[in-house]
Amino acid sequence: GGGGGGGETLQRRIEAVNKVVSNARVKRRKEDVPKSIVCRLSGQIMMDPVITPGGQSYERREIEKAIEENGGHDPFKVDLRYTAESLESNLCLKRYIDDYLAERPWAFGA
Repeated sequence: GGGGGGGETLQRRIEAVNKVVSNARVKRRKEDVPKSIVCRLSGQIMMDPVITPGGQSYERREIEKAIEENGGHDPFKVDLRYTAESLESNLCLKRYIDDYLAERPWAFGA
């Protein structure tokens, strides 16, 4: 058993753990973020995800830029052509991303 005097040791342990956690957090960020919420074009978490006629989701401005630069062709499926007007907001993914970021504020910088 043992009661008093352990407070300082516990405090030191907590500080040590916090230091490890904050150091690990930086390294952990990218690895922890699910690929499904990261735009393949920008490598960033999507804020305005849209779904293409081919079923892929991208950040709106990234895919709009890519299809403009590729003459209407999908950047990954060259045989697929579409316009910016045919992109649909991916509201389900947007809601998931919003919830994910609300629970993990550190991910904003990932």
